[in-house]
Amino acid sequence: MDKPIRYRDLLKIIGRYGVYEDKKRAKGSERLWVKEYPDGTKRSIPVTCHSENYVIGVGLVIAIRRRFSLTEQEGIPDKDFYL
Repeated sequence: MDKPIRYRDLLKIIGRYGVYEDKKRAKGSERLWVKEYPDGTKRSIPVTCHSENYVIGVGLVIAIRRRFSLTEQEGIPDKDFYL
């Protein structure tokens, strides 16, 4: 079950799946998270971050996991995702 999580902790978790923060594309409190796929395509999502301790709400966590195909339906169970 998804839960709120601190920005820096979520960035560390999704980093294991090839998602990174594109620092060149950040503007103010919005950061752009990107994942590049083997076929050359890219997916991205803007993520609000007022500080590294900023808590990302459940709705955005769910959207991030869907956007980067990191849900249970794609084979990434919650218990593995949040380790």
